[in-house]
Amino acid sequence: MRYLTFLLLALSFVCLAETTATRDLPVTYVPGGLITVRIDINVDQGVPGVIVKEWFPQDWTVAETMLQSGYPVFQKSETDPDNSGYKIYSWVAIGTPVPSFSITYKLWMPDNASGDYQFYGRVLTTEDLVGNEIGGDSILYGNIGDIDGSGTVDISDVILCLRMAIGLNNPNIEKADINRDGVIDISDVILILRISIGLL
Repeated sequence: MRYLTFLLLALSFVCLAETTATRDLPVTYVPGGLITVRIDINVDQGVPGVIVKEWFPQDWTVAETMLQSGYPVFQKSETDPDNSGYKIYSWVAIGTPVPSFSITYKLWMPDNASGDYQFYGRVLTTEDLVGNEIGGDSILYGNIGDIDGSGTVDISDVILCLRMAIGLNNPNIEKADINRDGVIDISDVILILRISIGLL
């Protein structure tokens, strides 16, 4: 009986094992600037091929890709046949087997970028061509931190956020709650400061 229970547990673990990926996005972006995106790919044991796909609007450009593994990964860009306004950027790793790895890429946001953007991607394998949706961060916020509506995030916005955090001004959750935790506090002030000096 114990042997059967152990065998069933082992089989269920094997069936549940799968290749997954998690995306890490910055909080916001500056139109005409670069953002850095990281994808960590956890490859199931023994997988001989992995494809990581991200969907972007046509006018976005991947400027640079860095790999955190030393493992060879090939890249390609193609127009989405189902939506001509989007392109698909793919990273392909083939080996025996492929180890877990990370991709960090820089994405250029065009000058006319505005509003919030939803990121979408999938990680596939040679054994699972449907794959899994990339988890983690999926929304890149626009105009966040520009509390005074001047079009840029600068020291004025840092001061306004600080005044909201200590209760001198009414809170503007939409513009000042940078980390999206529902309150405006010193962590939001620090994030707006980092945005204003180009660190985020």
